Amino acid sequence: MNDLSRDTEKLQFHRSLTPSHIDQLIALFQTEWWTKGRNKADVEKMLQSGGPLFAFIDPHHDELVAFARAMTDGVYKAMIFDIIVKETWRGTGLGGVLMNTVLNDPALVDIKHRELYCLDDMVPFYEKWGFATAAAGLNFMRKAEV
Repeated sequence: MNDLSRDTEKLQFHRSLTPSHIDQLIALFQTEWWTKGRNKADVEKMLQSGGPLFAFIDPHHDELVAFARAMTDGVYKAMIFDIIVKETWRGTGLGGVLMNTVLNDPALVDIKHRELYCLDDMVPFYEKWGFATAAAGLNFMRKAEV
């Protein structure tokens, strides 16, 4: 059950992760269908590939409780990935704090198109920040691993 009295103001914002926080991120990834199965070597490589990282840490427990990352060309496009809040922190407003932090980041604030993808049930959440479904005729395409 969510503890709605959790104080997001006491969380610390970080731009990088310690080895312990990387392990916590991998554990957090295992809780979601879309990130389940990610391994340490791949996650470490991902974290080194560039682009802003956004992490919120509960300093009382040295616990990673929210994470997101982005990739951008610096002008036209930015893609926001891996927006995730630990289940025990959902419903506390932390997802909104995370989104505000990402969207107001100096590396992303002036980008023409900031994009993400999500399941239908998350569309209303992201619409609060002005995200809309893609234009008619525009398709998300993926080339799968061989």
